[in-house]
Amino acid sequence: MSKISVAVIQMSPSGDRENNLSHAATLLAESAERGATLAILPEMFSALVPAAQWRQTAERQGGAVEAFLTETARKHRMYIVGGSYVEAADGGRFFNTCPVFAPDGSVLGRYRKMHLFWTDIKGATRYDERSYLAAGDSQLVFNAAGFAVTVGICYDLRFPEFFRKPLGRVPDLCCLPAAFMHATGKAHWETLVKARAIENLAYFAAAGTVGRHYEVAGRPGEFVETWGHSMLVSPWGNAVAETADGEGVAVGEITHEAIVQARGKLAALDHMRDDLWRTRG
Repeated sequence: MSKISVAVIQMSPSGDRENNLSHAATLLAESAERGATLAILPEMFSALVPAAQWRQTAERQGGAVEAFLTETARKHRMYIVGGSYVEAADGGRFFNTCPVFAPDGSVLGRYRKMHLFWTDIKGATRYDERSYLAAGDSQLVFNAAGFAVTVGICYDLRFPEFFRKPLGRVPDLCCLPAAFMHATGKAHWETLVKARAIENLAYFAAAGTVGRHYEVAGRPGEFVETWGHSMLVSPWGNAVAETADGEGVAVGEITHEAIVQARGKLAALDHMRDDLWRTRG
């Protein structure tokens, strides 16, 4: 297939999993109605809660979140990049995990977030995902109707090498479920998303959470807010589809022709010095 339609879904999830899944079902149905072959949900779409509560929301592979996504993918005959949820794994470990589903509902793979965010600004803020989660150690590339697709989660966006030849292959489409903070999103989100598309001459689809979610611990009246601005960007760095403020769906078409044209105009991928830079594989 030379082209498919991709949906980026923007949500404002709470800590109520049942309500979040119900709302995700509505937005996935809208994506299907608008012709999407592949849909991307945001990070932690099923339960966006403070880090201290992550392990309380955790579930094993094949749990309620994955069961919902399996059923929905099968119902709409659609590929689903399933945002992420907190996965309870063996050995008492927990991961931020993105499962991917085929149109028949089967699991094409799972990606565990490799770059965990942490910051310690004296007198301002301290936050450390490493206190609650283990980092993944392998990337995921899958085939969606003839397109090579890779997946990252949120903070991975800031590491260009992550999207450079994952598993030794240049991707056609990079998908990023995210819950990008409002302040850093306003400053960097669009620039980073477009840069990752341009430098790989590939499509980049970023689906984010948006809005005000929960009160910051120890800071009454201060709430965690995420940026949203979900978008699909072309290999030449142009926005193909974007969400408005608030929740919603944006759908855009991706084509092999546009990828070939971009790489034909600029052969930077052929000029990479693999003898200097180690290729993951």
